[in-house]
Amino acid sequence: MDESAQAAAWDHSIDLAQEEDFDLGSLRVRPARCEVEANGTSQTLQRRVMQVLVALAEARGSVVSHNDLVIRCWRGLSVSDDAIVRCISMLRKLAAEHPEQSFAIETIPGVGYRLTSFGSDASSTRPSTSAGRRPRLSLVVSAVLAVAILVGAVVWSSHRGTTDRNTISVSVQPFDALSDSEGALQLARSVPNEVVNALGDSQIEAVLAGEGAGKSVAGLFEASGPGLIVTGQIRDDGRNTNVNVRIEDGATHAALWSTEFKRDSSRVSDLPLEVAARVADEINMVNFARTANPPLADTSALSALLQTTDMIRDPPQGAWAQMIDRAHGLVARHPEFAFAHDVLAAAYAEAAQEIDVPDRAKAMSEAAWREANTTLKLDPQDAGAYAILSDLLPAYNHRAREAILLRGIQIAKHPKEPLGGLYSAEGRLLDDVGRLRESESLKLVAHATDEWGAPKTAQLARAYANMGNLQAARDWLQKGIQLWPNHSGVRRVQRYVAAFYEPPSEALAAFDRLDAQDPSGREQDAVWRAYVDARSGHGNGLKKSTIQRIGKAADRGLIALENGIMMYAGLGASDEAIAAANSALDRQQHLQPWFLFTPITRNLRQDPAFVPLAARMGLISYWRDTGKRPDFCTDPARRSECTPQLLAALRS
Repeated sequence: MDESAQAAAWDHSIDLAQEEDFDLGSLRVRPARCEVEANGTSQTLQRRVMQVLVALAEARGSVVSHNDLVIRCWRGLSVSDDAIVRCISMLRKLAAEHPEQSFAIETIPGVGYRLTSFGSDASSTRPSTSAGRRPRLSLVVSAVLAVAILVGAVVWSSHRGTTDRNTISVSVQPFDALSDSEGALQLARSVPNEVVNALGDSQIEAVLAGEGAGKSVAGLFEASGPGLIVTGQIRDDGRNTNVNVRIEDGATHAALWSTEFKRDSSRVSDLPLEVAARVADEINMVNFARTANPPLADTSALSALLQTTDMIRDPPQGAWAQMIDRAHGLVARHPEFAFAHDVLAAAYAEAAQEIDVPDRAKAMSEAAWREANTTLKLDPQDAGAYAILSDLLPAYNHRAREAILLRGIQIAKHPKEPLGGLYSAEGRLLDDVGRLRESESLKLVAHATDEWGAPKTAQLARAYANMGNLQAARDWLQKGIQLWPNHSGVRRVQRYVAAFYEPPSEALAAFDRLDAQDPSGREQDAVWRAYVDARSGHGNGLKKSTIQRIGKAADRGLIALENGIMMYAGLGASDEAIAAANSALDRQQHLQPWFLFTPITRNLRQDPAFVPLAARMGLISYWRDTGKRPDFCTDPARRSECTPQLLAALRS
């Protein structure tokens, strides 16, 4: 792509963060948050779907061509018609859910689409484009740009001046269907397309090789070759569907990463999204490593980096030794690569959390501290090191931990995965001190920075549930289930939201689905089921026996201590809940204070024993010294939760 075409593509593409909120009938559309609100209930849309909605709405009732949508929503990448049709279908589904108050999308055969808004003129629902905003492309300009993009060179270098780093180019090859079933053939078509879509969302240039217009674009790689090649195979035996995916170096064809996805053949509708999310996550890390200063060009080292960061994303129990070994090898080969030290620090920190022997755990913490500081000496803008250093401080020194996180947020710029993690860490700290409203904003930024990070999506689901917005929690959780059905963090939040916030029948159905998907979790699910049954009001005898069962499960580590205490509170056992928290602190077990600020634990906040417990967890000193009080003391509707004892403690 030549520089003028490149600039035009970026200038006219939709940046959701810059788009104003607008109305469609009685729907309120919030592009920057990828949300649509109706009757006080919010629904989350996928980013690409929201971009298409914005493009249609900005047309103010005029027809928007396919080319215009490709340029504005896909930045001119080679995409099949299926990608556009899928977005339009999802928008029509949204409209069908609100038939008397929203909008309709009309297909103009061979041309494009036109949006009309019910109850008002579409032109009046969308804010006028001011001089400071991007004008809509005319059909003629769209066609010219489409040709320029198709025939131009390959790599654009920046996102409207927000970064100076180049990005690698990716060629997504057609996937091979090793079975003749219609399902396998359909997946072979849809999975590569979703991969290209996901990479486009991540601002990485990707093309479909050997498919329609993609042939012409892919041919542009012949001079220098793509940076990466994605290949895949799909097999369907009638019972299970397997998708094998491989990422290769474009020059040497050496394998950098490969994995297998497996689903019941009757449950493959979301499989393309899952594959695309995982591949986009890996390629984003490759993109950072290869464009870093200095870059990590060694393919074997890059493969080791991907293996280790995969484990950091979702650490398997007891895998810290393998993580440390791989990260050590990476540092030994490339000590100048700052992020290698960051990865080693994360591996040491994981070990420190898992090891029960105090002296060994202390040694691992010291090693993590050393490697994180080495990272910042080499690269002060590395985001992950700040989060690690904050976690290594004493658990209840909230002010000191927050100071490190805020400094990191001010300085750090990359990689995008740890950068999102840095915002997420500050969000979790705000949860721990009862500032849930501010935490929500940080978690939204974290997700926008690293949308392929499963924990960030799961944390948003839990955050919305704890703030009383169950529909938003369900929407975010559904996205997590679609993209990362096997991620442990997503499953934890599924259990959490189901047990504490869903009606009993819905909660039990959710546990049935979890057990079918992962039989290894049935023992802990049985404890969650017992809690749901007990809170349904089946008598004091059941509640008493369930409280005993919860205590034993928490002692065994079958459920988290925080969840066990919330279960006590949910069953009205305030004394047992506070006693369990104090007992854990007496044993020097770390409790994350966030559980004190949920709707389930309102009875604990009104208990006289709350203030001394909060003091033991460093909360009273944080609130008093910073002047930043928890939400339940600043929200007029919840002032009754802020007891006279707490107010007196904050004034002392």
